[in-house]
Amino acid sequence: MKLETAKSFILIILIGTSLILTFGVWNYRAEVGTLSGESYAEVNLGGTDEETKRSLIQPSEIIFKSHGNYYGFSEPERLEQLYEDMQAWVLTDVTTELGNERTANHQEVEVIFPDPLPMDLFSSFLSIEDDIMMPGWTFERFYITFQPDTSSLEIEFFSNDSDRKAVATVNNSSSYQQLWSFMTNLESDMFREYTVFNNGEKDIYVPSGDIQLNKETMRYTRISPSTMRDVLFPNPGVVMESTTPQIGLTFFTDSRQMRVSADRFAMEYVNPFTESTDPPLNAASLLDRSIKNINDHAGWTADYKLAELNVYQSRVKYRMHFNGYPVFNSADPDLSIIEQKWNSQQLEEYRRSLFQLEDYLHQSEVEIATAENFIANLLNVADYNREDIQDIKIGYRLRVNAETNSIDLEPNWYVKINGNWRLPVFNELTSQKGGD
Repeated sequence: MKLETAKSFILIILIGTSLILTFGVWNYRAEVGTLSGESYAEVNLGGTDEETKRSLIQPSEIIFKSHGNYYGFSEPERLEQLYEDMQAWVLTDVTTELGNERTANHQEVEVIFPDPLPMDLFSSFLSIEDDIMMPGWTFERFYITFQPDTSSLEIEFFSNDSDRKAVATVNNSSSYQQLWSFMTNLESDMFREYTVFNNGEKDIYVPSGDIQLNKETMRYTRISPSTMRDVLFPNPGVVMESTTPQIGLTFFTDSRQMRVSADRFAMEYVNPFTESTDPPLNAASLLDRSIKNINDHAGWTADYKLAELNVYQSRVKYRMHFNGYPVFNSADPDLSIIEQKWNSQQLEEYRRSLFQLEDYLHQSEVEIATAENFIANLLNVADYNREDIQDIKIGYRLRVNAETNSIDLEPNWYVKINGNWRLPVFNELTSQKGGD
């Protein structure tokens, strides 16, 4: 074989080998993920993955008003069922006008949400005729009045930040009859009487009389920080893990960072290098992206409801609920909250707990202070200013007992001051009865 022929043969072999290796590199998929993708369907936190805007946006109260008296459902499940029925209503004849004056009505229903919502989000959880454009301002409450002549319902929305209101009609006699049947049975066991507290701007409704709920002790399972690493980092294999001995925090870092608390019950993720030339997301798109992200890794590890929506900051908060009541936790970070911040299409911040509630261990009946006593103590003993009180709620206080691998959920009164929920120091459980 001539020398030139041998060289050509060797060159062909080398080129062929190079092509094979290049093809292999292009088609290689590391088990730890990809650098460019953001699909984490294989990572599962063990929670629910089917939440929607309709399931997450829920009113905190539905109040029936009759001749100066106020009533709410005795069981939170009935509120949820009525609101689910309301989602089938079709709103027609929507008009907007100047002014914030309410028409006096002896019998009406007030629906209250935990945080102001943009009106253009309304079609995400109630049905509106296709050709109707909703205004751009926010609302927190709407009012339903009865129109007996036409067996229809009229709904009024009032803007939170301007003197505007919108009026709509529900032309459905069965919806009218359902709501009217509730209004004519307010003395039944289905309802309990509420008292009203006024802070100078809006009415706050709280259940009156004796209230008994159960303190629940529950077993929990932990969510591994490495699982969250696989969810949040496109290429988990290159993520560096380190722990600070002084404070026990664990850090997972590439260009992003995930910080896990010393007790490993909570995590906080920050991506400081998100850049986008796209316009900010509107309310519906922000919620869609956040909900899909959490659905993708089955991250709804408890019953969560939308708590806050800040479109200007692209920030969403979901609060844990238990038996229909909100759950509160004074830890930092708050173990009862899932929070996300988005930069258009990119997740910029993510905070959440790293546990999932399992089965019941122990149950004991608790009688908490009446609303009347609580409010009196709030104003007189704790010396709170009436105008600073934004809301008052019964909720569960979440406390972790790591020694027994359990979580206590204790019912108590909470007050919202300057955007934060607080458990006043005077507000202790008044009575606790035994029972498993």
